[in-house]
Amino acid sequence: MTSAVLALGRTEWKLLSRNKAVLISATLLPLMLGYVLASNVPADAGPAAWSMVLGMQVLAVQGFTIYFTTTATLASRREDRYLKRLRSGEVSDAVILGGLLLPVVLLGLAQTAVVLAIATAIGAPAPANPLPLVLAALLGSAMSLVAGAATSGFTASSEQAQITTMPWFLVLVGGSVWVSMSGEITPLTYLVPSGGVMDLVGLAMTGGDVPSALPATGALLAWTALLAILARTWFRWEPRV
Repeated sequence: MTSAVLALGRTEWKLLSRNKAVLISATLLPLMLGYVLASNVPADAGPAAWSMVLGMQVLAVQGFTIYFTTTATLASRREDRYLKRLRSGEVSDAVILGGLLLPVVLLGLAQTAVVLAIATAIGAPAPANPLPLVLAALLGSAMSLVAGAATSGFTASSEQAQITTMPWFLVLVGGSVWVSMSGEITPLTYLVPSGGVMDLVGLAMTGGDVPSALPATGALLAWTALLAILARTWFRWEPRV
């Protein structure tokens, strides 16, 4: 099973690297946005201020690199009947999806490390507790992955993904701005999918303990479960007619 996932992953990376529009969205845009956000932080900003910027950087990677790329990849592979051909073989559905999405996940995690390194080089302090930051990266990536799978169900092509992904982008961006402007974490924060990521990044920078990370962790798991149900309902293996 592992060898099949890795083999599909290598093939998918080759196909992904040939799609310049998707590759730019998955690499250059998050890096550019991360640099712009970090370079505008005042020199005397403390961990709390930096946590808002780092949270937006992490969400940018999860939105562009993971969510958009997942949507475009699955829609494109379905419409050219690649998914159908893979499914006619001996491998399971889980192996097929795991192989196709493995490069997306690895690229997203690598991009997260790069944008955080850029912020640190510009002046961001080191996280007081790295564990919540790791949770934000992993759980946010899982949430974005299943969101992309759900969106791919009504996306006809990789080009159309630029349109169908806009609502989720607006939710992510709007939620992160709202959390930043509110200045505090409340139960209402977790009603938006970006709230849990922003909270975990904030706890990482300010030194929050493990119990204080439980509400954000639970919220991200709940959003991921909800989106997984939608993905299971909307996802299509056959080309749209």
